[in-house]
Amino acid sequence: MKVFIRFLLAMSLLGILVLAISCECPQPNIESMNPSSGPGGTIVEVVYSGGGISGTVVFDGADVETRTASNLGLGNILRFTVPYNATAGNKNVQVRSQGGTTPAVAFNVTGPGAVPIPALDGFAISRADGSEITVFGANFSTLSRVFIDGTEVDRYAGNSDPIRALPFDFVDNVIICQPATNLNQGSSYNVQVTNPGGVNSNILNITVPDRVCRMEFDALENIPVPDYYVWQNNTVNTFRRTYTECGWIIELAYGDTAVVDPQAGSAFSYADLYSFWQANANEPAAGYYMHGAFVTDGPAEAPRGVMFMNTGSVPSLPAADFREGFACFWDDFAVYADRPQKYFRTTLHEAGHGFNLYHSDQSANQTVMTATNILDAGWHCYFSNVSCTHLESHSLTDVAPGGTAFGARTCH
Repeated sequence: MKVFIRFLLAMSLLGILVLAISCECPQPNIESMNPSSGPGGTIVEVVYSGGGISGTVVFDGADVETRTASNLGLGNILRFTVPYNATAGNKNVQVRSQGGTTPAVAFNVTGPGAVPIPALDGFAISRADGSEITVFGANFSTLSRVFIDGTEVDRYAGNSDPIRALPFDFVDNVIICQPATNLNQGSSYNVQVTNPGGVNSNILNITVPDRVCRMEFDALENIPVPDYYVWQNNTVNTFRRTYTECGWIIELAYGDTAVVDPQAGSAFSYADLYSFWQANANEPAAGYYMHGAFVTDGPAEAPRGVMFMNTGSVPSLPAADFREGFACFWDDFAVYADRPQKYFRTTLHEAGHGFNLYHSDQSANQTVMTATNILDAGWHCYFSNVSCTHLESHSLTDVAPGGTAFGARTCH
């Protein structure tokens, strides 16, 4: 009898599964299209509802190469490039998804466009296993193809933690890729981008870092973590890019970004910040680790942010925890018109102290270790040569979090 009941239950579950699979998704519909006019070569973002988790754009009756906004290829935000040789006039744009096709929306082509010359100016490695690379530059489109040592790689692929959506503002400056074979730490590669018609970028020679740190961000509820992509001085910057280009792979993870404020709105002391670290940091069993806390406010003598895990701030700090935690104070950035950019850049700065970098590592170009309060309009999101040399080549004991106490190194 029990066997028969289990059989009936299994058949019922199977029936439910079959029904779920055979269910038709809602009819897809285009909710917005931006822009709605432009010459050939214009990159267009289409947002649709209904359908499934992926779709294909149909332009003037023909499928066109379609990209998604997410690095995992999911979601209902699609991008495509208007064919460069498109003739002037209104063209129908549709999305085909999960067997359904949306009603047409008109895109006004103002005339054919010229294929731009792509340019590469940087890269970031997202994972220690080398399974994802992000390239930065200009004049990319959804039709651009990325090659590593002559082999084409998949675009907008990979499995980064966290899932990232590429803002539309940066779609012509950033491409996320998955190499055909994982990139090896310490190895060098040639990267190139090709636009339609064989229009090639410069060749960017890269070396994959062989130093890895897992970094976790936690934030109080209603306090933002820094923007992932930041535009500054005509360059797209990311946390990973800044550190990758100075010898570190940062495996960045967002932990809890809605932590209940243990201070109930009051400023955090150094002891409070250490307690926050103890309560929220998820330190792995092996490897280097650093934790970033994003909270309201901190000690008066540490405006904007602080790397607090050193013997001066936490006298009883275990040596194994030196330089493993920093904090940024959102309320202290209200005075800046470019608040998100300075908040992002201070995150780079305070994490830099976690890697044992000094304010004296700044340069005349106002690089990362320059104090935030003295920045003018010309500041940058890259490290000075002195900082980069330290990050890339000094002893891991003196660089990596969990090593010597802050200030213990004797060389620059």
